Amino acid sequence: MKKIKKSFLEKLAACSKYAAVKAAGSTSAAGCHQPKEPEALKKLKK
Repeated sequence: MKKIKKSFLEKLAACSKYAAVKAAGSTSAAGCHQPKEPEALKKLKK
């Protein structure tokens, strides 16, 4: 059970990182708010 949980959490973390890198530098869907981008995310984008 622990292996399944760990595997699931690793996949979830990978998906979250992928989404964060893709969203970096783009405006929100509504186009009304763009939060400040963290420096660490800028480094991942390169």
